[in-house]
Amino acid sequence: MKGHQSLKKECLSCHTPFAGVTSVQCISCHKQSDISVRNVAGSLLPKDTTKVLFHRGVGANSCIDCHTDHRGIDAKKTLKPFKHESLSLLRQKECITCHAPQKPKDNLHLKVTASCAECHGSKKWKPATFNHSKLTASSAQQCITCHKADLPKDKLHLNITASCAECHGSKKWKPATFNHSRFTASSAQQCITCHKADLPKDKLHLNITASCAECHGSKKWKPATFNHSKLTASSAQQCITCHKADLPKDKLHMNITASCAECHGSKKWKPATFNHSKLTASSGKQCITCHKSDLPKDNLHRLSQANCAACHRTTAWKPATFDHNRYFRLDGDHRASCVTCHTEPGNYKKYTCYNCHEHSAARIIRKHEKEGIFNYQNCMKCHRDGSKEGGKREGDD
Repeated sequence: MKGHQSLKKECLSCHTPFAGVTSVQCISCHKQSDISVRNVAGSLLPKDTTKVLFHRGVGANSCIDCHTDHRGIDAKKTLKPFKHESLSLLRQKECITCHAPQKPKDNLHLKVTASCAECHGSKKWKPATFNHSKLTASSAQQCITCHKADLPKDKLHLNITASCAECHGSKKWKPATFNHSRFTASSAQQCITCHKADLPKDKLHLNITASCAECHGSKKWKPATFNHSKLTASSAQQCITCHKADLPKDKLHMNITASCAECHGSKKWKPATFNHSKLTASSGKQCITCHKSDLPKDNLHRLSQANCAACHRTTAWKPATFDHNRYFRLDGDHRASCVTCHTEPGNYKKYTCYNCHEHSAARIIRKHEKEGIFNYQNCMKCHRDGSKEGGKREGDD
């Protein structure tokens, strides 16, 4: 410290060997009654009543609780931080005694009579832990007194006359609890004044001239209550402008060139009103491209390699249009799996009756030739079920 430079290395002036520094050493030079009045040489100091009063309220042996000395050569200990808790409760509230230069010059602090400690902590001034509930009714509406720097520079706030408290709370500014119902009819249509940053950068919004309120509500932006009937004929076909993110990543949609509206409605995507008649001959056979999730998990479908259209129609899956009884009734011992008779995968037009012990080739030949029947290769021409009569009915082809 500058005032102690004359002591240089006379450490024992302040330090007691093995005992450190005590406040008694300080007041041997600095008389308590002269603090802030005279210097050590006895000369009068500039009058500072606040400091005089402050030190008169502090204990005579407490100097080193607040004051520390040198950072000089060979010093290993820097200045201590000030411990406010060492002050009496009365002194702890008289912050202004030491912190007068730090007092802000705004309206709020000019007239304030409360102790600094009601809003500020002893470790740092900001952020102030301000309790708005202590304000009077009129003061509580004058937010701008303290928060002028927080006022946005947009058109909305530039011309605003309402109190900040009508939209913002006292705990935090955002999100603002804005009540759109307070708008006039004309103002309510000018959403873009406040919501310019919320405007999407897509083609739809880039050229839009309608008011936001035609699609969006005042409570939340999404989902937008969009009325597709307001679109022009050409715009109504350009669904992908807005719904690119909704486009499925499957093969069907990857190569599609048709308008979405040919399959999907404007109220909801699913179920799609798909017109299968528009498919090409090859595409019409590839049902599984779109209907993979509709494939049943039973043995019939798991082992089948036939095209879906062999049993199902394009208007509805169920009931399937396949009637096995038209060809052969699966009754009695004939309730076998498909592969027992249909040995060629995917080809259900071909069948064989030779895959069970009852219908061995030798027995069929012997029985039929005994009856004088030599054309017995197409079993179902005569046999339509497991009965002895064969189940063939008049008119069967």
